[in-house]
Amino acid sequence: MLLFVLLSLSLGACSGNSAFDEANKLNQSGSDDIKAIDKLVQDNKNKEREVSTAIYAKNIPQAVALLDESVKTIDLGLQKAESAAGKFEKASKLDIDSTLKEYLSLRAQSVAKAIEAFKEVRQGAIALRVKLESRDEAVIEKAKEEMRQTSIRYEQLISEHQRLEGQAGEIARRNPDKIKPGM
Repeated sequence: MLLFVLLSLSLGACSGNSAFDEANKLNQSGSDDIKAIDKLVQDNKNKEREVSTAIYAKNIPQAVALLDESVKTIDLGLQKAESAAGKFEKASKLDIDSTLKEYLSLRAQSVAKAIEAFKEVRQGAIALRVKLESRDEAVIEKAKEEMRQTSIRYEQLISEHQRLEGQAGEIARRNPDKIKPGM
């Protein structure tokens, strides 16, 4: 009987460690995806200004080409973000400590908001591109206003993303014994 109890405890500890290890790997991989997104954002942070400059200079072919590049970059970012969100979500559903579950769940929600934000920008960039090709001044002015509105919605979603990521960070700071640096 004692051997059975010890074996049960041993197997339970192994599965718990295994789940924790898997959660850690998924979280680290998701964090790597986020770092790749951050690099894409940094490498393309001036693109919106470049598009605006081209539009105001009435260099529509350049603006269209820049928008095409932007959409491709957004698509790459979305792939990485969806990968990260899936990893955080999967990790949060493992049989792990509730604090770690909450942390991973907040990270998944945070990335989901970022995905919404980038989809918003993508949709706006495509709409602007289509309207720019019309070369009608009234249509272009309307497109510029729509892009401003898209930017406002993007900022709201990114703010929510940052709030959720901040909550996850706070959990990590309060629980350094459960959530290791880099998690």
